[in-house]
Amino acid sequence: MRFVFCLILSLFSLVSNAADLTGLMQQVKADPHAKLAAQLKQPADTATENFLLAYSHYVLKNKEAALEFSNKALTQDPEPQLAARILLMQALTYGVFYRDTALAVEKLNLARAILPADETKTIQALRMDILESFAQAYNQQGNAGLAMKAAAESLELAMAAKDKQRQLDSMIMLGRLHLQNNNLTKAYQHFKFALPLAIEMDDKQAIASISMRLGMAYQKLTQHELALQHFKEAERLYQQFNNQSGQINALINIGDSQLVLKDTAEAKTTYDKALALATLSQDPHMLISAYVSLSELVLEQGDTDQAEQLLLKAHHLASQVSAQSIKSETALFLANVFIKKQNYSAAQKMLDEAATEPEKLATYLKSKHLALSAELAAIAQQWQQAYQLEKSANQLEVAQLSDTSKIQLDSLQSSLELQVQQDKLQQKRITEQKQLKLWLMISLVLLAVALFVLLFLFSRQRKSRAGSLIQVAQWRSFTELLLHHHHGKSHGQLLVLIPMQKQAMLSKGLHQVTVDLMPFRALLDQALFWVEQDQEYWLYCASEQEAVDLQHQLLGKIPADYQTHSAVLPLHALLSRRICEQDLDALRELVWYSLYLAQQQGLDGALEFKFHCNQNRPCAWQKDNLRQDLFNAISLNLLNIRANSVSLSEKLQQELAQI
Repeated sequence: MRFVFCLILSLFSLVSNAADLTGLMQQVKADPHAKLAAQLKQPADTATENFLLAYSHYVLKNKEAALEFSNKALTQDPEPQLAARILLMQALTYGVFYRDTALAVEKLNLARAILPADETKTIQALRMDILESFAQAYNQQGNAGLAMKAAAESLELAMAAKDKQRQLDSMIMLGRLHLQNNNLTKAYQHFKFALPLAIEMDDKQAIASISMRLGMAYQKLTQHELALQHFKEAERLYQQFNNQSGQINALINIGDSQLVLKDTAEAKTTYDKALALATLSQDPHMLISAYVSLSELVLEQGDTDQAEQLLLKAHHLASQVSAQSIKSETALFLANVFIKKQNYSAAQKMLDEAATEPEKLATYLKSKHLALSAELAAIAQQWQQAYQLEKSANQLEVAQLSDTSKIQLDSLQSSLELQVQQDKLQQKRITEQKQLKLWLMISLVLLAVALFVLLFLFSRQRKSRAGSLIQVAQWRSFTELLLHHHHGKSHGQLLVLIPMQKQAMLSKGLHQVTVDLMPFRALLDQALFWVEQDQEYWLYCASEQEAVDLQHQLLGKIPADYQTHSAVLPLHALLSRRICEQDLDALRELVWYSLYLAQQQGLDGALEFKFHCNQNRPCAWQKDNLRQDLFNAISLNLLNIRANSVSLSEKLQQELAQI
């Protein structure tokens, strides 16, 4: 009896913890900065806490920090469900931010392998998340079969769980996959069911996605005016809620329709806008699409050289991301251009690269591959082979036309339904705009009250130091923490120590250097947080006295033969209250320039620098010619630098006076 009771209690605890974790993730997603602030007060010491910290960085798109803290969470022996969730987040990080689909799939396989076989609501939700991610990843790799299988499994689970949001997501994914592979009837069926559900849930992202795909369906039906309408509606919605990748994709499709409708000037303007946004976002997939569409435009104008250059850029990018379908598509576009330029060997090379096994290509790529192969065979006067290839390509084309004829009967009715639904949306949008104005006024009042309360609380908050917070492994993460912690404060100091280790490494060896610096490294955690960057140690302290005291303690722990340089930098005086990461990067330049000046003025041995500003923010830290700006600030007596009590600034000014 006691065993049964313990088992029930254990199961209840697991369900409760899972529900609690889901709630905590929602809180982090709503306010990721709050989690980072909590970390500053109390360092994470459990797998759950480190995962939530990693998730907050993921929401903020800090990809390095997200992976760093998620890896730390995995080393703390998390229970299987939490471990699967951590691996899923890592897969999304690699897939979304690094565009490394192969590594994303590897992480997803690990997550699926360790996920418990329970059918609780939380486990099923996590399983659906993993399946949806599999569908996205397999599609990027060009494996449409596995992508559809994963999306279908996700939809089946969502239907069983009566989860409308996941049903909607899975329907859209399946519709996209069928549309991509020219299964227009099945694609239309999924979108037809998805659209009313999206409208019911007021999911504008989903409505935009469906509108985009309906445009693509009409495009395949050669109804380009209707396609253009849907693409423009999708672009308007994506722009409305600032979905840049969706907006770029919509613009590219708008340009494609304009090009087919012979509106070349408008197509060029649209493509240029898409390329500008893609360049700004640095999204390789969007850049590839923009380059390919622009190549079609210039090819239409007869400029095969420019088309080749654009496609080579696209193909180079496609080779860098693990998305076989995109790489195959760019290779086929290049093959077409090479044929037009009569560079048949290069065309054949591209066809071979597009598919070592042509039968495994998606239908729309297979048809293009067969047609181009037939063209090359005819050029080589291999008439029998050309005939067979052309016949196979025509059979695929006929199959697509047959599919099209099935869907034509349904297209008018679906178009009318969509128009009615769009009219309802328009009326709803007008009502929402009126409500938005009212809520905006209320929000402004509430915001003013909230700001007043926050200012009052900050003014009463006592400054206290809770000891060591965290060692940060990357300079960028260090600067992010510093910006967050230093905001609104005026006494923060940066302490930097540079033990010159090269000679010691040569004479003593790496192991002995590590042993020599162990007492020094043990003291580093007395700073609020610190980072080691290229054998420079940067530490953040709450006050000048604290920084000076810590400086002397740390110097005492480093053997004298290391010739250690050090400095305390007053952040507020050097940078003012409003600082950014580039300002902090520039402080490294200030330290090394000070070392250069000391060397030029004949000072040697261990140097201790002090900085005094006769004017806050004495120079523009983000200039390309920063050293020239530092030189000007010193010569104008805006910045005074002393090394071992010797004024480097005075010597520099005296030298200038003698010129």
